[in-house]
Formats: sequence, structure tokens, C-alpha cells
Amino acid sequence: MSTASPPPVDEARQFRVLALALVTAPLVVLLAVAFAVTPAEEDLPVAVAAAAIAVVAAGWVLAQVRGYRVAPLAPGEDRATALARFRESMVLRFVLTEAPIILGLAAAFVLPYGIWTYAAVLVVGLPSMLLHVWPSRRVVDRVATRLESGGVPSGLRETFGHR
Repeated sequence: MSTASPPPVDEARQFRVLALALVTAPLVVLLAVAFAVTPAEEDLPVAVAAAAIAVVAAGWVLAQVRGYRVAPLAPGEDRATALARFRESMVLRFVLTEAPIILGLAAAFVLPYGIWTYAAVLVVGLPSMLLHVWPSRRVVDRVATRLESGGVPSGLRETFGHR
């Protein structure tokens, strides 16, 4: 019987897999909606497309303003705390950018424009979600800067390979 320790967990990979799952979920829903929503009775008006863009923009702004607020690390808090706070902020940014997509989904069942309502929201909503959820250098730097504002290193940039 071996007592060797298990291989170290690659936190960055776990975050990327989570981000990929979160961002691709609306595409899977699109496939289901294609079969569930009645065909469009009317063409999608420009006003509805503009409203979809406005709702997505509101979610994007909320994610920009609120989604990166994390408490600075206090002395004695470690990388695990930094990763937990990063995960919490990632989920919050997801929720803020996903809400317009969910509204578009509901609108697809209520409005007479069929799947096009949901598709219009997805076209602008997915890039917005990707920009805020994927652990890119910009996202990691922004959260790490907040975490380290108290003078305690977070190790977040090193975890994601963004030195």
C-alpha cells in the first residue's frame, strides 16, 4: 500500500473548466430553445434588438462596477482565501452577465419573434460574459490588484501563469 500523496491540483485549470462550462451553457440552451419555441410569427424589430443590446450593456456595466469588488487579503490569509474570493467574484460576474441572457430566454417564449429574441441577446451577451468570466490576464490582474491592496500578496497571478 503506497502512501504517496496525490498530484497537486491545478487550480487554474479548474477555473478555466468552470468558466468554459458557464459560458457554453447558454449555447446548449439555444439548441433546446430551437425545438421548444414556436416559430417566429414576425420579424425581429430593430427596437427589440436594441433593447436586447441595452439589457446586455446594463449587465456588463454592473459586472464592471460590482463584479470586481473583493475584500483585500488581511495578514495571515493565504492563497486559498485569494482563490475563494476570486471564485466568488467570478460567479457574481457570471450572474450579472447571465441575467440578460435569461431575460432573453423568457422573452423568446413570450414575444412573437420566436428564437430570434434569444439569439439577439446571445450575440452580444456571450462576448460580454466571456470577457468577465474567463480568467484572462485582465480579469486576474484586476482581482489580484484588489486582493493585494492591503499589502498581502495573493499569488493569484502566479496561479494563472500571469506573472
